[in-house]
Amino acid sequence: MLLRVRSPEGTFRIEVEASTPGEEFAKKVLDTIPASTTPIPSSLKLSNQPRGGEQVTLDALAGRNVGDMGFNHGDMLFLSYEVQEVAAPTVAHEPSLPAQPTTAHTLSGETIPVPASTSKSGSVETASIASLVPIPALAHIKEDPVDDYWKGQDGKIHRKRDEKFCRHGAKGMCDYCMPLEPFDATYQASNQIKHLSYHAYLRKLLSSASPSFASSSYIPPLTPLDYRVTVPCTSGSHPSWPAGICSKCQPSAITLQSQPFRMVDHVEFASPTLIDNFLAAWRRTGLQRFGLLIGRLGRYEKVPMGVKVVVEAIHEVPQEGEVDGLTLGESWHDDENRVNEIAKLCVDGLQVVGMIYTDLTPQPEDKRLVQYKRHPQSFYMSSLELIFSAHQQLSHPNPTKSSPTGTFSSRFVTCVLTGTEDGGIDILAFQATEQAVAMVQADMIEASVDPGTVRVKREEDARYVPDVFFTHKNDYGIQVKENAKPCFPVEYLLVNLTHGFPVAPNPLFLSSDFPIENRPGLHDQSVGALCKQLAQLLPRGFGADDLDATAKDKLQRALSDWHLLYFMANSGVLAEDEIKLLARTASAHETKDQDALDELLHTGGWQTVMLLTEDQRNQAASKLPAFGNDGFEEIPAHLLAEGQAGGPSTGGTGTSPGGGESIACPHCTYENPPGSSDCEVCGLPLRG
Repeated sequence: MLLRVRSPEGTFRIEVEASTPGEEFAKKVLDTIPASTTPIPSSLKLSNQPRGGEQVTLDALAGRNVGDMGFNHGDMLFLSYEVQEVAAPTVAHEPSLPAQPTTAHTLSGETIPVPASTSKSGSVETASIASLVPIPALAHIKEDPVDDYWKGQDGKIHRKRDEKFCRHGAKGMCDYCMPLEPFDATYQASNQIKHLSYHAYLRKLLSSASPSFASSSYIPPLTPLDYRVTVPCTSGSHPSWPAGICSKCQPSAITLQSQPFRMVDHVEFASPTLIDNFLAAWRRTGLQRFGLLIGRLGRYEKVPMGVKVVVEAIHEVPQEGEVDGLTLGESWHDDENRVNEIAKLCVDGLQVVGMIYTDLTPQPEDKRLVQYKRHPQSFYMSSLELIFSAHQQLSHPNPTKSSPTGTFSSRFVTCVLTGTEDGGIDILAFQATEQAVAMVQADMIEASVDPGTVRVKREEDARYVPDVFFTHKNDYGIQVKENAKPCFPVEYLLVNLTHGFPVAPNPLFLSSDFPIENRPGLHDQSVGALCKQLAQLLPRGFGADDLDATAKDKLQRALSDWHLLYFMANSGVLAEDEIKLLARTASAHETKDQDALDELLHTGGWQTVMLLTEDQRNQAASKLPAFGNDGFEEIPAHLLAEGQAGGPSTGGTGTSPGGGESIACPHCTYENPPGSSDCEVCGLPLRG
């Protein structure tokens, strides 16, 4: 096909094919610029309108073909750029030095000559020109399945025929019943939807583009915010920051405003048991707890093109709880990496999707009630919590093909368990805004003594802080703009999310009987704890082929426990392939993946666990007085039911509720029923 490119130098024709790579197309565009003209690389932009229109840098052409860009034969494109300023001549009495041009790489691998700048002293200084860094191959970026789903849908809000206003038949359509766009403002307001969903916002940006530029594969519409000084400066006329700064490299003034969209619309906990187990530690100790949310993304149908986070487990990292706060262990990031590795082995490919922590204080008058600390007259999230959340979102970017950088924002959520107005416990779910993350990335803000305000840092030699403004209504109800220095409210940097539980819970992990990690003194994880659990579930001396379907279902349900899976993956008992089988067994109960369980029962690692179980059974029987976490109380069920199982004694006989005197075993001191000749535990004669 033939494309026309109009630039300040004239109109040029370019011949391309639908299969021509974007890098080669960018090279052909650059070849239309005369060699005598030296454009600034970052200023090179293509547009579909002569006065700017929808502009895009040449970076956006990388990783695509011309056929994917929506061009037709004979289309006119408009190229604009800024010309590099010529360096000033040297002082007359000093010898002039030859020019030392530098080069800036383009997308196609070609180079553009860039003249060097000369200082007032006559010495030549190499110009620092930001190269046109190729954007990632967006076609190879793997997005979440929920993103792939919504990109394949039109997202229209379908409406029924209005009996009052519609004057057409059942198969007709008019303005009162035609489908609405997912970003329709009237629909959002009438349904009290404060923020657009991520995909509805993306669809709104694409709707304003012209037909030839309306494809997200051609023009990524999302650009992450960046409030840092550009280093090196694109003008190349001065030393890099902090030695120098100009209008081209310094960030613009910031006006804080409510974010119109949110990356996540809803947080769904797969089962109320997750919250109950997480709160159990606080209820027993009064110390605050912190955990990582493990789950996946899903469709949220209550808002147009909505996305929700489904939490399947809560993993508690190493920490030291306090009454009014907590301290995380230094290795908690390494713990998170290991959690992600194990979570990916599950059937649904789980991942760390957020964090949760408690902020609970009992009321002085009634310890059964919790203080109501987070409310409109106080704060919803403190500045310290906000900055911590922004750091976590910065380290968990969301991969997308709709951004030139390959990532945009984050879906990492923050949940807080806190008191309600009536003394109960509720969940608050938040995310930091894009502006908050960019300000934290630029090291511009810090926590304040007042938890409801954020403090803007002072400008220093290595830190440039642009002007920050926010708008609010004054005492007279007039909207005014005010300088945010030194402090501004936290609410400008927050996006609140909804939360809840499913009506019919169907969690991925069915059991929560195994001790929870990093709870010393409360829950102690060990192989013995697993063996004790298996000994109570499985008969003595069973083999891998001896279990019927009912026993296998019980075993699979017991193994469907995140805390057990994580412990066994780090215990060293199971090999890597056996850990994968255990992960499949724990998460494939919906599909009844009995093959994974059968394979696991025949592995060497599982046979080792069974040998340990039988060994501890025998130790429990031979050392009955040493009851504890590592022993098993092998007491017959009929004795427990009749209340005849007495505890260890020093010998002699006791009175049995059923009549007669119980007989104490001289070997293990177990109290046997009257008339027994042999001990029911150790099997040795009771007399002689």
